[in-house]
Amino acid sequence: MEWLSHWGLPFLRLNEDLYEDVFVDYIQNIVRIKDVDTKDIKVVWFRKFPNILMDEERDVIQKQIYKSVINFRIREGISFREYLFQNLDDNNVKWLTNPFFANENKLLQMKAAQRNGLNIPETYILTSKKEIINLLKNKQEYITKPFENCMHLMFRGKSIGMKTTVINSYIKDIPNEFPPSLIQKRIDKKYELRIFFLMGKFFTAKICDEDLSEVDHRINMIYLKGRFENFNLPTEIEYKLCKVLQEIGLNCASIDMIIDSNDEYFFLEINPTGQFTYHSYYNNTYLEKEVALALKQLYETA
Repeated sequence: MEWLSHWGLPFLRLNEDLYEDVFVDYIQNIVRIKDVDTKDIKVVWFRKFPNILMDEERDVIQKQIYKSVINFRIREGISFREYLFQNLDDNNVKWLTNPFFANENKLLQMKAAQRNGLNIPETYILTSKKEIINLLKNKQEYITKPFENCMHLMFRGKSIGMKTTVINSYIKDIPNEFPPSLIQKRIDKKYELRIFFLMGKFFTAKICDEDLSEVDHRINMIYLKGRFENFNLPTEIEYKLCKVLQEIGLNCASIDMIIDSNDEYFFLEINPTGQFTYHSYYNNTYLEKEVALALKQLYETA
């Protein structure tokens, strides 16, 4: 925001207050956000979906009414949010990350990557312990992760974070039947790459883990067992990633890849609203300025 202010560009920032600061005249098709008519908005940077319920409100509903009310409120909030996004789109705003294409489904993303010539991990969708046992006969390590993004689970008042996990040593704890789950052969990684894509430009951080036995690099970073370095992607990989992002419809996103021990590149996933601040902070790439410049460019050409 400091850069936008520096360049004298008008802007609004909305978080959870989105639902409090919107006026809608549905009959006249008038929508105002903080007294600004959406017809006057030229550019929108979609960063995250706002929370529909605040934590305090959620707790009150859980204790005093019932969880189904929470689900109802969430569905209502999503419906209004979709209407607001469509209103902005109808007014021909220029999106930096279009929320209509902010799909985080890894299964769809990996298929798009394959269609555009990128390697993906050996992938299975399994529903039973028997299938996993048969898979483990290959004497390889396999990992599991969610179909979409990880989330924090609440249990007895404590937050439990998800992480990518090797399943081989947990076979006794796996139920005989379970919902469809994503299983992948573990890649013998040399480096992980975190790539921030912004309107045709790639900003890539190479993650150098000291402990390669840990699958999820975030654990290493918690214990300061790794570092970030700037990295230049091969032109061929950039071209293929551009084709994937064009197919999905994104002009801004974060991409995860792995370089294996044979220097082969593997596509893992795309986060349409992924993080970039650690890349900017540790690698001195000033991505906040790059994002502001992109918004400035979209605004001046709207």
